[in-house]
Amino acid sequence: MYSSHARSSRSHLKMMSRKRGLWTYIKIILFLVIFITIVANIWFVLNDLAKTSEPDTNYSFDRLGNRQPLDGKEDNNEDKSDQARSAMVVEVLSSRTNASVSINGNFVLQASSDKERGIHIVVINQYTGVVMATRKFDTYAGKADDVMIQFLDMISDDRILCFTILDEGTFSIQKHTRQKLMMLGSLYSLTLKWRDMWAMIIAKNDAHYAESRCLSPKLDEWGAPCKISAKIQLKKNQGARCNWPKNDESRRRAQFCDRYEGYGQLCSCNNPTPIDFASPTFTNNRVADVPVAVIASNRPYYLYRMLRSLLSAKGAVKSTITVFIDGFFDEPLAVCKMFNIRAIQHKPVSQRNGRIAQHYKASLSASFDLHPDAKYLIILEEDLDVSSDFFSYFSQTLTLIDDKDIYCVSAWNDQGYMHSSNDPTQLYRVETMPGLGWMLKRSLFKQELQPRWPGPEALFDWDMWMRTTYMRKGRECVIPDVSRTFHFGSQGVNMNNYFQDAYFTAHKLNTDANAVLKDIESLRKDNYEKLIHKLVEKATVLNHTISPCHSDFIPNTTNITYVIYIRMTKANDYETWLQIAKCWKLWDLDVRGFHKSMWRLWRKKNPLLIIGHPVSPYASHKPTGVKPIFIKGPTKPPKKT
Repeated sequence: MYSSHARSSRSHLKMMSRKRGLWTYIKIILFLVIFITIVANIWFVLNDLAKTSEPDTNYSFDRLGNRQPLDGKEDNNEDKSDQARSAMVVEVLSSRTNASVSINGNFVLQASSDKERGIHIVVINQYTGVVMATRKFDTYAGKADDVMIQFLDMISDDRILCFTILDEGTFSIQKHTRQKLMMLGSLYSLTLKWRDMWAMIIAKNDAHYAESRCLSPKLDEWGAPCKISAKIQLKKNQGARCNWPKNDESRRRAQFCDRYEGYGQLCSCNNPTPIDFASPTFTNNRVADVPVAVIASNRPYYLYRMLRSLLSAKGAVKSTITVFIDGFFDEPLAVCKMFNIRAIQHKPVSQRNGRIAQHYKASLSASFDLHPDAKYLIILEEDLDVSSDFFSYFSQTLTLIDDKDIYCVSAWNDQGYMHSSNDPTQLYRVETMPGLGWMLKRSLFKQELQPRWPGPEALFDWDMWMRTTYMRKGRECVIPDVSRTFHFGSQGVNMNNYFQDAYFTAHKLNTDANAVLKDIESLRKDNYEKLIHKLVEKATVLNHTISPCHSDFIPNTTNITYVIYIRMTKANDYETWLQIAKCWKLWDLDVRGFHKSMWRLWRKKNPLLIIGHPVSPYASHKPTGVKPIFIKGPTKPPKKT
């Protein structure tokens, strides 16, 4: 029994010994695992620290300064959420019925109207992703592509540009325009054809992000809709835009240029165009305190050009200028603030021509209310350049406007083209109201015009209403031979590129800053009649057997006063005059610029009088052997019964 117990004890001891050995072995293994783990972690940390102290050769940098892996794989160590915040997705659609641009899903351009046909351009700030400009160019019609190129030239480098065509935008694109687009990076501009759809996203003079062209399958069909998309990294650290002087002018400039684009040298870091002017003065300025009303809408580029011209004119007084904006538009208001000029906005009333008429009425009323002591008002529009002697011209003619038979004094000559005007010191009296830069009497506006001004329901032109005999009452306007304003606007309710080119581009603008008007007293009613009779009596009668449209009709002489007589059987018989105006490339859409059925202009540097016979009182000077010229106009189609 003892032996059995002893054997049992020895077996138990052996078992306990084996268990203690196994536990020791396990502890050794656990220690080694922990030790190896610690060593490995220390090695990885030291290795990472070594890497951060060396140049990373596995990455390149794009144009925006963002790191890009050479193998094209994502950098998993970069903060993706920060990347997302500094990037934007731009989508552009071009189609027959719709053109659009969106940024991160939000539309910044949507065009679908027939009036929005052509190429649309959206300019985006490469730092903020904010839209800085949106423009439309009807490149189906003529001349619009030249305007588009001018706009693109005014855009700063690196700005993001989005192009899209609505309906048709290639018909009138000229070769030099296609080449310009190619130089900007377009792959398809040289081969775009009729009714092709096209969209492109670029950074000006820098990067080409995306572009697509959808071909028109047949002449009478449009290309399929084109849609492109690009994820664009925004630039960082915009910082100070330019090292402009630290003054109020630079502050206003920077505030404007950081928000808007398309103004060229205005926002240049080197020698920017000035926005504060020390306008030269002239002696005896009678209009220094006459308020100036600038009639404006939402055409900020026009307004910018116009105000630069106006503030540069001799005698300009900034405090007298007020810009009236028809509607609540940010950019034209910003233009005024940049120039430190007062601007007033109001809610539009009516539509089209009726809206313009109500805008005029509100602006003229507000002008006289703002200046209760002003007897006169100078009125301009946002699409006019003015001559350097613009204010001098009105100062010299101010003595005429109070005559009871004077309706207005205008700076514009409807017939004052490069080939039909010559003398900047010459004045005329005309029975039509030219507008386009004119001076108005308070008494005329308050007593006659304002009470009778057409209401919002009237959709006709306000200036045509002012030209009616009912309103004019036999009074006349004084105009210069050479205009003191120039109409440059090719876009508007009643304006397009063709109309501007056909009737306004060739107008002459006076360049003599010191022009002294001659014989101002001869513009008084009785004096003017004596002057005209004397001019006609002494004038050389041209050969009436030659057509006025023939190049030899006017001799190649200088400063010889000539006269011709045209057939006018009654006061409104303008058949011959309109045909002459057409072949001489004058204003021929209606009849303007006449005085008692007589027109005065220049041809081949010779003063010329055209007299309607027998209705004009000056027709009595016609020699008996001279037959009045008659040119038959186009035959009107018969009226439908």
